Amino acid sequence: MKRSSAPNISAPLSRSGARRKTSSFINPICVAATISVLILISLGGTLLFFASSGNHSNLESPVNEKEGESQQQQSSQLRRQQSADIIIREEEEKRDPTNTQGLLIRADQIGDIRIAFRPDLAGPSSIQYVIDVVEAASVASKSDGDHIHNGVKCSRCNFYRAEPELLLQGVIAQHSISSDSVSLGPCPDKLPPQSHCPEHDPNCGCHGPIMTKGMVGWAGGGEGPDFFLNTFDKPVDWWEHQHTVWGELDEESIRVVESAYDLPAHETSMRMLDKPIEFSIELF
Repeated sequence: MKRSSAPNISAPLSRSGARRKTSSFINPICVAATISVLILISLGGTLLFFASSGNHSNLESPVNEKEGESQQQQSSQLRRQQSADIIIREEEEKRDPTNTQGLLIRADQIGDIRIAFRPDLAGPSSIQYVIDVVEAASVASKSDGDHIHNGVKCSRCNFYRAEPELLLQGVIAQHSISSDSVSLGPCPDKLPPQSHCPEHDPNCGCHGPIMTKGMVGWAGGGEGPDFFLNTFDKPVDWWEHQHTVWGELDEESIRVVESAYDLPAHETSMRMLDKPIEFSIELF
């Protein structure tokens, strides 16, 4: 038997072998292209992100500024309201006699005089009169444009009489305030009640204690606006109980009052200062 001869056909190349040969050339190109596409996509996304962020910031900025302005306005309004409330409370406290300790007299010629209120000796009306004078003078000073750094000027506030070692007398008055509503002080409890007193003076001239050094009272046994500051070293018993005592001086104020006795004065029935001592007033 004859062996058939193999056909003279070249053996086919292996498919895997062909892919292996071509992949060594094609794969780097594909990888590079893929990387390039990914880079472009990444850059595009980054640009879109920044563009979007920029657009959002442009849109949100005016809103934030308006919110900030609104918050500042609300804060400013709150501060103004708080300041107004404080002023109102301070004014109410000044009008309340229980929150006011006394009267401060500022006299450039001699110095400051502090008068502590004594409502226990005078009753409330004398204290209220002094407070009303200060408040009315304060309103008048503001409306007239007459601003006083220390205290306020009133229409009639001055010392005009000085009796060495005894008293300094003056007047405290504002034209819009009347002293007619001031009641005379009560008679001390330790004294026996008076009988058969005149109608206009049911206490028979008994309106306060025997005055001692530093006491402040209405002059002439009346209800103001003239007043005096007592500096006599001993109780002034010859005045008896006729004066309404509404205040009292501290030691420094007594020394200031006594310095006024050295000022030029002339004698009439009383020792009158050649030039009255003008003063301003305020409450403390």
